[in-house]
Amino acid sequence: MTLRRALPILLATPALAQAAPLSILGTGATERPIDEIAKAFTHATGRAVRTATGNGGQVAARIRGGEAPDVVLNAGPALDGLIRDGFAVAGSRREMGRMRLAVAVKRGSALPEITTEAGLGAYLRSVASIGVSDAATGATSGQHVLDLLARLGVPAAGGPRIAPFTRGITAVQAVARGEIVTVITQASEITAVPDAVLVAPLPDHLQLITPYVAAIPTRAPDSAAAEAFLAMASGPVGQAVFRAAGFAVG
Repeated sequence: MTLRRALPILLATPALAQAAPLSILGTGATERPIDEIAKAFTHATGRAVRTATGNGGQVAARIRGGEAPDVVLNAGPALDGLIRDGFAVAGSRREMGRMRLAVAVKRGSALPEITTEAGLGAYLRSVASIGVSDAATGATSGQHVLDLLARLGVPAAGGPRIAPFTRGITAVQAVARGEIVTVITQASEITAVPDAVLVAPLPDHLQLITPYVAAIPTRAPDSAAAEAFLAMASGPVGQAVFRAAGFAVG
């Protein structure tokens, strides 16, 4: 499907090219696919797109604090809270895909066997440092990963250093630089960093499967263009991009 067939009502025009950039606020897990879809949208319509990123708690707080992008993306529960409380339009809600947590190490490192709970626990107890998304800032996976470490017997003190990062991708970048040994975060944040390697997803019974959802904020400056962007993101063009980034779609 060509981009122009995907958006037949928004062919590039001088007016669209001169309009203010469409603004998208999303989370780290969706950053890479949204950036690709933004380029496709600009190519199809001539409308520039500006993206901004935070963790789930930060994105929700920014919307609740009065920020007014054209489109917001977040984990399902956080986005549904924005809709419930009147900060986003219920009828605009679109699920982009579902993401799993995985473990990453620096490229070139030995790959641990973590496909079982016993193997994962043994590995995590043996390393010097583990990166996690910071639960205190509302990161989507933060509390789940802390609970997982406790379940696996990773001590809060006297064991591996638990290093909190505001964004999962920042933790992955620290792994890629060799500053910490490993990280547990959304798989799409791992695959976005070339010098990090995704070892494996967490075993199914230890997983956090997160639906990522988009909607139009009630104070969006250009809801019509936002709807067109969501049509591309949730249609064949966008879903192919999300699938390539590791999301389960459809």
